[in-house]
Amino acid sequence: MDSEKVLPVIDLGLAKGPTRSALVKQLRDALTTVGFIYLTGVEGFDEVELLRLTKWFFSLPIEKRMAISKKSFNPQSAHEYRGFFPVIPGAVSHKEAFEIGPRKEEGTKMPQDSIAAKIFCEDNQWPEEDTEMGRHFRAWMENYHFIMTETSLEILRLIAEGFGAPSDFYTSIFSPTNTSLSTLRLIHYPARPNPPESARDGDYVIQTAEHHDSTMVTLLATFPEYPGLQVRWWQDNSIIDVPHKPGHLVMNIGDLLSHTTGGKLKATKHRVVDICGDRLSVPFFFGAEVRRQCKRGTAWRDPSGHHYQELRALAV
Repeated sequence: MDSEKVLPVIDLGLAKGPTRSALVKQLRDALTTVGFIYLTGVEGFDEVELLRLTKWFFSLPIEKRMAISKKSFNPQSAHEYRGFFPVIPGAVSHKEAFEIGPRKEEGTKMPQDSIAAKIFCEDNQWPEEDTEMGRHFRAWMENYHFIMTETSLEILRLIAEGFGAPSDFYTSIFSPTNTSLSTLRLIHYPARPNPPESARDGDYVIQTAEHHDSTMVTLLATFPEYPGLQVRWWQDNSIIDVPHKPGHLVMNIGDLLSHTTGGKLKATKHRVVDICGDRLSVPFFFGAEVRRQCKRGTAWRDPSGHHYQELRALAV
C-alpha cells in the first residue's frame, strides 16, 4: 500500500475540554479531502464483543434466521423493513445481513397515520429470545445502536462548529426518538467460489459494488481477520485498501450531508472486494426520524464566503 494514502485518524476523546477546537479543524480538513477517517475515542465501543455476537448470529441455523426475515424473503413475516435478509443468488452484491432499528421504550405510541410510518416504525425482530444468549444479544445490540446514535450526533456538532455555525445546525432534526430511521446492520459476506462475470473487476471480485452512502453519517466496525474494504482516493482517483485498526471505527459521510455543503464535504465512493473467504462487518447508518423530512432551510456562510444549507425538519 502507498504509505501516503492512509486515512486520517480522529480521536473523539479530544472533543472534551480545550482540545475541542483543534479536533474540529482536524475533522473538517479530513472530511473536505478524503471523506473517510479512522475514528477512535468512542466511549462504549467494544469490537471484541461486537464480533463475538455477530459470529453468534450468523452461526444460527438458516431456518432460525429466516424465521426473523423480511416479508420479501418470507411470506409469513409481518415485517417489511427490519430483520434478516439472505444472500440473493447470482447478484453482484453477495451478502446476508440482519438490520436493527432503535430501541422502543415501553408505552411509546408509534405513528400509524401512513403506510410508510407503519413500515418504518415496525418493531425489531430478535433471534432466540427464550434463551440467555438471545436476551443478551438483544440488550447489547440495542445499547450499541444508542452509542452509535450519540456518536453520530457529536460528529454532526463538530462538523457544524467547523464551519462556524451553531453546533445544532444539523442535529436539530436528529433528536433521538423511537422512530429513527438509523439502521445497525450486521453483515456476513459468505465465501463465493464461482462468482458471476458481472462481479469481476480485473483481479478483484466485487462483494458490494462501488457506491456513495445516502445517509448523513456512517460508522463502520471492521475486524482484524476481515479486510476487503476499499476507498476511492481523492487526489488521483485510485483505489486504496482500508485495513482494520484495533479500537477504531471507520467513518464516512453520505450524499445528504455532502449536499448541504455544496460538495465541500466529500461523500467518497467505496466498495467491498472478495477476500477468498467469509467476511464480517457492522455498519451503522445514521438517519432522521420517520416523521420528519429534510428540506433546505436558511444558508450559513462561513468566513471564506462558502454557503452551507441548513436542513429543516417538517412533520409528514
